[in-house]
Amino acid sequence: MVFRNFSIFMLSLLAFASNVAAQNGFFLRGSVVDTTGASIPHVAVSVETLSGALVKATTSGAEGDFELLSLTTGDFRISIPATPPFAGSQETLHLSHSVSNHRIVLKIESVDQAVTVGEEESLSTEASSNRDTVSVSGDDLRKLPVFDQDYIATMTPFLDGSSGSSGGVTLIVDGVEMKSVAVSPSAIQEVRINNDPYSAEFTRPGRGRIEIITKPGSPEFHAELNFTVRNAVFNAKNYFSAVRPPESRRIYEGHLSGPFGRGGHTNFIVSGSRREQDTAAVVNATGPNGVVNQNVLTPNRNMGFTGRINHDFSPTHRLSIGYNFENSGSTNAGVGGIVLAEAGYNLNYREDDLILNDRIIVTPNLINQLQVTLEKDEDNTRSVTQAQSIQVNGEFVGGGAQADAHRTENTIHINEIVTWSHGRHYVRAGVQLPQFSRRAVDDHTNRLGTFKFSSLGSYSGNTPYVFTAQQGPGRGLYWINEFGSFVQDQIKLSPRVQLVLGLRYDWQTFLPDNNNLAPRISLAYAPDKGKTVLRLGTGIFYDRTGGDFPATVKLHNGSVLHSIQIQNPDFPIAPGTNFSAVPTNLARFDSRVRTPYALQYSLGLERQVHKNATVTISYRGQVQTKSFRSRDANAPILPVNPDLTATYARPDPNYGQIQQIESRGRTELNALDISFRGQAGRVFSGQAQYTLSRFYGNTGGINWFPQDQYDAGSEWARADMDRRHRLNLIGNINPDHWLSLGVNATLYSGTPYTETTGNDDFHTGLGNARPAGVGRNTLQGGGVASLDLLYSHDFRLTKATGDHARLLSAGASAFNVLNRTNFTNYIGALSSSFFHQPTAALAGRQLQFAVGYRF
Repeated sequence: MVFRNFSIFMLSLLAFASNVAAQNGFFLRGSVVDTTGASIPHVAVSVETLSGALVKATTSGAEGDFELLSLTTGDFRISIPATPPFAGSQETLHLSHSVSNHRIVLKIESVDQAVTVGEEESLSTEASSNRDTVSVSGDDLRKLPVFDQDYIATMTPFLDGSSGSSGGVTLIVDGVEMKSVAVSPSAIQEVRINNDPYSAEFTRPGRGRIEIITKPGSPEFHAELNFTVRNAVFNAKNYFSAVRPPESRRIYEGHLSGPFGRGGHTNFIVSGSRREQDTAAVVNATGPNGVVNQNVLTPNRNMGFTGRINHDFSPTHRLSIGYNFENSGSTNAGVGGIVLAEAGYNLNYREDDLILNDRIIVTPNLINQLQVTLEKDEDNTRSVTQAQSIQVNGEFVGGGAQADAHRTENTIHINEIVTWSHGRHYVRAGVQLPQFSRRAVDDHTNRLGTFKFSSLGSYSGNTPYVFTAQQGPGRGLYWINEFGSFVQDQIKLSPRVQLVLGLRYDWQTFLPDNNNLAPRISLAYAPDKGKTVLRLGTGIFYDRTGGDFPATVKLHNGSVLHSIQIQNPDFPIAPGTNFSAVPTNLARFDSRVRTPYALQYSLGLERQVHKNATVTISYRGQVQTKSFRSRDANAPILPVNPDLTATYARPDPNYGQIQQIESRGRTELNALDISFRGQAGRVFSGQAQYTLSRFYGNTGGINWFPQDQYDAGSEWARADMDRRHRLNLIGNINPDHWLSLGVNATLYSGTPYTETTGNDDFHTGLGNARPAGVGRNTLQGGGVASLDLLYSHDFRLTKATGDHARLLSAGASAFNVLNRTNFTNYIGALSSSFFHQPTAALAGRQLQFAVGYRF
């Protein structure tokens, strides 16, 4: 009875809210930006009837945002007059619902296109208007459940690992490739994935990069302050933890922007954040004395600050100077699963960036933008325990981490882009230095040595299958330089056909080939008036060595580090033993190594299924050749029936293991993508994406070794990142109402893992041998399912609306609401008591609370 009365009460409230909304009409909120994504403030925005009668008018605010209230259902025209150097814009729209994020891009030539607006514009043939783009504005992020305000992690599931590089996901911040975003979450204007997938401007395809656009400065004062907190008292217990892991997190974050000095030509924006995270890792291992199950404290601190000053020398010339600072420290990193507390390490990291951005509008048809970033990084790693490392396959990792190292990096990033439009052509061309980097490393890893055992039995019997150690000065100085250039022409062949032709060139140190030309082409055709768009495209994308891998080759050259490997050694070996008589290991590039490249191709159909909803269905294929892998070029040549306890000689007795980096691998991807973007009635507004894919290959990356060093080609199997099914959804349930919920849902099938014997059957010291007849990645891990929800509400502190409103916000987020156990770290070693079992799990249900103030 109580539930029935409560239901009637809730329905009455919803009906009342809907009636009020109907009486007050719809609103249209959005922003005005240029082609670089920079906001355009103080331009007139008006809504007119198709006959020209004015309905509503406003002016874009300091950050290019605008708001029009009390609009009714119908056909209208939204107009912006010419604002030199930008031409005017007119768009025809059909309004049927309130719109919270309508983006108007002003180009340096006139734009006249039909647009239908509900939550979405009508379809366009422009390359950057593909509807399977995942785009989230800063306002959208406030309405989504974002764990620890980490919006990069929230958006990452929409990426595709097959489209990434050897260095991982490519991060583009304000058009420039960077290692981190630096600015705090509230200073983000927009996050995009798969925007113009075949753009020649970037090294990776659309699903292999995240593009971040930060907020510009403002001629009026605006600020936002947020405080986020989580505590273990509100968390569910981790599956592998006997006692709920202790946890307390506090995040302070915000930004301030406004005018600087007099004259109205200079403004600034500063942002900062501090994260205090007292977390714990769950250890679930089997040691010589039985099961080890404990919570290990892993506290970390992170602090960041950014500042930028923008000055307009004239209406056509803007100069920006910025500074970024980040400092972080982590304790007991690496602990968890089968890694014991004693095998952890402590991390300290600092980054300083100085950024100069100069934009000049040379003529109404020509824009030049130059950005130069000076970056300095320092990274320290220290082992928690100074002891030899003990690794028992699939059971436990103990002793010391043997991870001590100190790294510094001084890098210049340069991005010079010219944009020119003429008639039907819109041309962009540029020169880029993603990295011009001098690096130094003091490598003191594995100085005491590491013993590896195949099982607990061999550990109890003091019979490791390999011992490794390093000696020598360990200091290396080297340069990592990368160069890129591109030209792209977007041609409007007709009102319904748009062709994009692009050509890119990439070069990097350590790889000898200089002919890395990457042509790209895409075509969009609209057979009807804005309801359907057919897109097809293809292009070549070159890979890189990734991260700091060249340091491996520089250090392991036989002189900087004397790295040794002893098979079937005695146990123990006294720390500090001199190994100068033992042949050294080497790491080198194969003389025939070349830059890997991927050929991607796709065919997609976009269809506007409703005035405010679009569905996209596309096929995506990719073939990467010359993929990186490693091989022991000095592996023992075994007899037909080798003795597992024997030690076999290497072909060249002067050296131990020779890690030879080759580019002879291959991967293939076939994927079907189905995307929804828009509003499903009054129930849901947002974006959803389902992918059915097959990702195969014969390499696991640049540091991956085959089991048989003389038969690497037989490793063809499911790739490590292969997932058959992936479903991601972000948006709002019951949007634009007081009872609206932000939602983030993921549903994945599992990735594969490899069954191994646990022994070193090939006598290489790698311990990656499989049972006879068993291929790579034949075992299947468990899937992942998670539902995150946010309820938040803005309390208006003044009667002002839009750009001048003062708001107090409060919200509560629940992550993994259903408290589903999502297992990770499956063990494939037959010699392990954990064989075919997971040793870790993602967090259970967690609650997060936040309050904020903005004006």
